[in-house]
Amino acid sequence: MKPLATANVALRTIDWDNLHAALALDVDPAQQQFVASNAVSLAEAHFNPGAWFRAVYAGDVLVGFVMLFDPTIPGAIASVPVEPTDMVLWRLMIDRRYQRQRLGRRTLDAVKEHIVGLNRFRRLLTSYVPGPGGPKDFYLAYGFAETGRLWDDGTEVEIALRL
Repeated sequence: MKPLATANVALRTIDWDNLHAALALDVDPAQQQFVASNAVSLAEAHFNPGAWFRAVYAGDVLVGFVMLFDPTIPGAIASVPVEPTDMVLWRLMIDRRYQRQRLGRRTLDAVKEHIVGLNRFRRLLTSYVPGPGGPKDFYLAYGFAETGRLWDDGTEVEIALRL
C-alpha cells in the first residue's frame, strides 16, 4: 500500500458500510474546540437539505470528514447569510492519526475540484475559531483570506477562497 502522504485523496459517500468508522474519527483533544464531532455534523446534515457531506479517503483508508453547505438547494437552512454564488465549507476534519501528512490540503483540493465542477460558485467561504492550535494558519496558507465578517455571535472569523 502507498504511504498515505502520496495516496490518492477521494471524497466518498458515507453509507452503512463506513458510517461507524466515520463516526469513530476524531481530532486531538486540544482541537475539539475548533470542530464539531462527525456525529453532530451528520445529525445536522440530516435536517438541512443544503448539506453535502463525504468521507475523506487516502487510498483505501478513511482519514477524515468534510461537509459543505449549498445555499442554492431548496429548503437549505443557512446559519449565516451567504450569497447564492458562495459555497460554504461547513466542516473539515482529518483524524488525529493522519494529520501532518498534507491530507487536509489535498482534501481542500478535492473539495475545490468538486465545487468548480458545479460551475455556479465564485467563492468558498468558511470560518475558524481563533486560538492556539486552531486552523487559521492552515486555511490562510492554502489561500483563504479574512473577509472582515464574523460568524456565530462574533466568535468565528469568516474567510474566503476565490474559485
